[in-house]
Amino acid sequence: MKLSLKHVQATYRLWGTHPFFYKLACIITFLGRENKLRRIAAEKLYLRKGDTVLDLACGTGLNFSYLEKYIGNTGKIIAFDYSEEMLCSARKNAAEHGWKNIEFLLGDAAELHLKNKVDGVESTLGISAIPRYKEALQKAVNALADGGRISILDASLPSGLWKIFNPLIAWIYKNFASWDYTKDIRGVLKSILPRVSVEEFNGGTIYIIHATK
Repeated sequence: MKLSLKHVQATYRLWGTHPFFYKLACIITFLGRENKLRRIAAEKLYLRKGDTVLDLACGTGLNFSYLEKYIGNTGKIIAFDYSEEMLCSARKNAAEHGWKNIEFLLGDAAELHLKNKVDGVESTLGISAIPRYKEALQKAVNALADGGRISILDASLPSGLWKIFNPLIAWIYKNFASWDYTKDIRGVLKSILPRVSVEEFNGGTIYIIHATK
């Protein structure tokens, strides 16, 4: 199931080049509740005006509007992604909305190093697509200031009657989103931070992990 960075880059080069279809894929993944779930994930950061937040694996910038609501013009978003195409779409998104407080960084999340600490870290459907996700989670926590918050919005395979479709779902998301359902994001984060909370949505197929450093 393990995928290489080249596979991830190729996958998100396609999505970044076609942001409309990426948005459509997100709507399907979140079963039409994308806006609500992204809003809840941003709320869990408890951001204030003037704060700096890292949007890890930012994609096309679909989290920006929710984060901007809390940090305001005096705050800052650090948009970090491995795909140049995704960052290009994210820049266009920011320009269309007039957001000038966003810094765009290209790189491998497992090698993340920021000059200054941040007040919050958010990642949506990103950690599960990062090959060296354990290192990426540790780097994300390292980037947080003491008292800073992390919020991860990601997905799991269905349970119950719907699990008969799991092989198909896993194949589709592996090949078209570089998603690896075997990653133990919850367990790894719990091994790094002392108090981690998990909330499940959409019958357990979507979850939000949040914690304070």
